[in-house]
Amino acid sequence: MDLVDLIREKRFLGQEFLTWLWFVSERGAGRVPIEGRGTAEIHFEERMVLDTGLDLYRQTVTCQGRNLDLTEARAALREGKKVSQARLRVALADREWRLTLSADGLDMTGLRLSSHWDPFEEGPEELAGRLLDRVALLKELVDLLDRLFEEFLARRLDPAWPSRDLAAIRRWLRKE
Repeated sequence: MDLVDLIREKRFLGQEFLTWLWFVSERGAGRVPIEGRGTAEIHFEERMVLDTGLDLYRQTVTCQGRNLDLTEARAALREGKKVSQARLRVALADREWRLTLSADGLDMTGLRLSSHWDPFEEGPEELAGRLLDRVALLKELVDLLDRLFEEFLARRLDPAWPSRDLAAIRRWLRKE
């Protein structure tokens, strides 16, 4: 099996992760406890893409807007579409990130870090320090997302998944 086939075969994990993350964040009003890290705020905002995942007959629903109402996205999920991409705002303590997370490979695009700076207003030493700060912010985000994915996988692989988590997600989906 080549790499492309392996990615296609495991794509469902990214879709299920995004759905679980949406469920967990909405259930906690955006607050998501992360073991050993405190509580992060995770909000789905501005844009979400759901699709059937069938390459030849793919159907896609894109929900977007400033005050994203996820009612349409929830209806698409009930119809069997899967979350393939979501715009997130993630905050932890005084740090904030905005990004689009894709189910395919859990790729991040459009990343915005909470620090604002103009590289032309500073000297080389300050610039190097700022760049290191931004790298540290990026690493912190990746570590946070890794921790969330690890938690999702632990729950997903638990034999209680169908009766506990999946049942709760289905109840959440039925809720209008």
